[in-house]
Amino acid sequence: MPKFETLSQNIFDERARTAISKTPIRKEISIKDVEIINDTTLKLEDHQIKMNKDAFKGICKIVGLPVGFDKTFTASFGDKARQQLINRLKVAVQAKGSTTLSLVVNPDTKEIISVQKDPRDLISNATFLDTTSKIINKYGLEVSDFSVNSDGAVVVNTASPKNVWGINGLQDEEFYGGISFTNSPNGGFMVSPFLHRLVCANGIVGKTFEESLSLGQMDGFSMEKFWQQLNQLAERGFRPQNFENRIRLAINTRASLFELENAHDWMKSLSDADNKELEAWAPLHSTRAKFHASSIDTIAFTTAQKKGAKTGTSVWDLINGVTHFATHDNGFKIDDYDRRRLQVEASRMLTKDFDMANFVPSPF
Repeated sequence: MPKFETLSQNIFDERARTAISKTPIRKEISIKDVEIINDTTLKLEDHQIKMNKDAFKGICKIVGLPVGFDKTFTASFGDKARQQLINRLKVAVQAKGSTTLSLVVNPDTKEIISVQKDPRDLISNATFLDTTSKIINKYGLEVSDFSVNSDGAVVVNTASPKNVWGINGLQDEEFYGGISFTNSPNGGFMVSPFLHRLVCANGIVGKTFEESLSLGQMDGFSMEKFWQQLNQLAERGFRPQNFENRIRLAINTRASLFELENAHDWMKSLSDADNKELEAWAPLHSTRAKFHASSIDTIAFTTAQKKGAKTGTSVWDLINGVTHFATHDNGFKIDDYDRRRLQVEASRMLTKDFDMANFVPSPF
């Protein structure tokens, strides 16, 4: 059985220093001083500043402009009309009493990476790591991964080897329970179940389980509630509720062509692996070949048709393909932070409504 590998204290300390040095800069400004030029640039006191997509989405959220509507509106009327619309909405928000914004800036590139209405939503990496260390020590957790993204986002994955649990009647389905800690410019401080599958040492970050907790403030009331919820999770050995039922359903449900494509595209977009190499984890092209051999042209499928096309791969096998690719060094270039993103995507796959879950055989 694979051994649970832990990070040395020296490596942890080194990455902690890196995380603290990359803590995003926060600047509170008056909303009246901001003018939106386009979806990549804003103007502040006669200075044009670059911003990324997440920052622009943050502005849209603050002024009450749905992202989907923004895309449709811009496609129909152009960037100039979009600029006028957003700035008019900004004035309307200001008239209702909202007077400040919090810009979150990458300390290296000076690009705006997040725009927030409430400056309390951003917790420094130093405070995040201090709180994380207290939780690790209190519950006897061991650190397996520690990654820092270029925008200052941090992920620390931990597990408790003393908390091993399996699923009745199923071989090779034993797990260590643990916690994944995340601090990011947009998502803030979040604690989620982390599951380490023993048979192949795969890790999955369960952000989409009900036990995921977010911490936006460090006041006494917020911290007390936060610790209460953590204690409840620890009492179950860090085992998410309804986890066993989801595993059984995933094992007994075939993935749709859409789900297979989605998993394949995630791995391809975050690594330098090519289509042929990814077949070992998501057999997309061999699956398409079988459809085509039966004179079924999947290339012309709509999204709805792809979701209704059953493949020979179970949802559980697909999830384990993604987590194995994310957890192990398979010879492909992929950033540590992107490995964690794949583990989160695997969790989303496990907890969502499977495309084939309601498939009903018919005699007609």
